[in-house]
Amino acid sequence: MQVADNVAWVEANFGQVDLRDKRLDKRLQILASNALKQPQGSIVAQNVSWADTKAAYRFYDNVNVTFDNVCDQHWQQTRQTLPGRFLLICDTTEIDHTSHKATAGLGMLGNGKGRGLQLHSCLMYDSVAKQLVGAAGAAIHYRKAAPKNETEMQRLNRLRESHVWGTLADQVGSAPDGCQWIHVWDRGGDNFEAMCHILLTKNEFVVRAGRLNRTVFNSEGESTPLQKAIEEARDLGGYDIHLRAHEKEPARNAKIEVSVVRVTFPRPRHHSKWVKDCQVKAITVNVVIARELAPPKGRKRTFWVLLTTLPVSSLADALQVIQDYEDRWLIEEYHKVIKSGCSIQIHALQTADRLEPLVGLLSVIGTRILQLKLIGRNQPEAKAKTHIPSHWIEAMQLSRPRINFDNMTAYHFLREIAKLGGFLARKGDGEPGWVTIWRGMEFLMQLIDGINLGRNAK
Repeated sequence: MQVADNVAWVEANFGQVDLRDKRLDKRLQILASNALKQPQGSIVAQNVSWADTKAAYRFYDNVNVTFDNVCDQHWQQTRQTLPGRFLLICDTTEIDHTSHKATAGLGMLGNGKGRGLQLHSCLMYDSVAKQLVGAAGAAIHYRKAAPKNETEMQRLNRLRESHVWGTLADQVGSAPDGCQWIHVWDRGGDNFEAMCHILLTKNEFVVRAGRLNRTVFNSEGESTPLQKAIEEARDLGGYDIHLRAHEKEPARNAKIEVSVVRVTFPRPRHHSKWVKDCQVKAITVNVVIARELAPPKGRKRTFWVLLTTLPVSSLADALQVIQDYEDRWLIEEYHKVIKSGCSIQIHALQTADRLEPLVGLLSVIGTRILQLKLIGRNQPEAKAKTHIPSHWIEAMQLSRPRINFDNMTAYHFLREIAKLGGFLARKGDGEPGWVTIWRGMEFLMQLIDGINLGRNAK
């Protein structure tokens, strides 16, 4: 993947958006360009002049400017994949606006005291090239309190938080010819109805099981809890893994044993009208179990139960399923990018309707930030001259005149960008984070603007 410069990137992702007014279309591109230069800034900070700031507020107040309209070109472009194998990594994050008391129309967060919205995103990831393509879709949900004395059938048929998984699967749709699309979900997406949506789009899935006490049918057709079916799984072998740091768990190396069993999920006894109408009465899956052997004392054992429609007949097949699930960390990184790198939670507007298109714009820009980091990590030998815009290299040469950029790789070029953002690159510092990379990018963009101003003044 070659990095496009900011002008080309804005054109590719927002240049053909149709907001029913050419002035709105042009304003979206201006807002995107300004946000790229200072993604963590407020609307006022991103738009230098008062005229541009007022135009930005008018833009978000226009009824033709919506979350879907702002993002649609990027989503459509992302879904036009070339033949290959792609992961559709989905998850939900809470956008907290509790401190913005005046914003009307927000939903509940946490225990009900918080206010904000839930952003459910789907990232498209090329599992062969190890590169982020972009966001294939996204949806916003506002959590509401459940009605009092609600029956089970009333609960199943109202719009619930769990519906967003199936809604987004429908929005993303089916893969182009020659492409394999695989939805990768955490336990939040483990429900029969959501999986039906994937099957109807003819895509595959890898979903971490959230409920092991549910009833399934084993290979003999016998009804049994999933937990018991797992005990009958066929051993495939083991492997060593480096576990990433998570919450209060530090990173560590672990030995994992892998097994597989095939089961069928019957349609739940209590189900919505949509499930009844879709005609899917059972879903047969392979269950890949990854269990850590002898975890360190006091550490939580790694134990993954992964449900997949992918074929699993060997250890190599199972390891591919596990790798697909491990790649789910990308969406957690993405959520960090949009919250800290893009400061998506600092913006205060009068209503949730106005806030939505701003969230959409920043969510697309978040994919740009994450792509830059992944190119440095996953294409370490790619030459900077063929993968980085030439005027970026020119500006960097002015900033770092003692460095030879002739044979520099894209990986080392991005480390130099990170140094501009405060990365020290000492022996024990590891790899730069996206925060320092993007701070360096801001500085580099300022250098480029200065060079362009100097040339235009001549």
